[in-house]
Amino acid sequence: MKTILALVDFTDASSKVLKQTAALASALGSQVILMHVVPRETPVATYGGEVPAIPIEPSPETIAADKRKLDGLQESLTQLGINVRALQFKGPVAETVIAETPQLNAALVIMGSHHHSALYNLFIGSVTAEVLKRASFPVLVVPCDVPG
Repeated sequence: MKTILALVDFTDASSKVLKQTAALASALGSQVILMHVVPRETPVATYGGEVPAIPIEPSPETIAADKRKLDGLQESLTQLGINVRALQFKGPVAETVIAETPQLNAALVIMGSHHHSALYNLFIGSVTAEVLKRASFPVLVVPCDVPG
């Protein structure tokens, strides 16, 4: 049985990633690992406020809330008869995916693409682009603007 690693971030792309993952896992009889990486929080500037120079670690509340969401996604796939487990990490998303995927023996990684603007990608970057540049494993990218 091959293992499919599905990356979820709880945006609109996640439902499309889950749909593709469920279809492939059912067709291939694959095990699924749902992976969520809780990113560092980007400070938001307020009028007259100072902003730290570096992102801050996520709060315990954020980590717990994300874990509950991840467990819900796991349950939705389990109800479809898919062998699934869920793993949550924290840290830089692309780096975590690159480091953990080989450890999990995933035959395929499925992730979404948010189609941000070029300006956004210039300043913020794209997790999908970074994973694609550095991956030594197959990656299936699901565009989030595709209907369904």
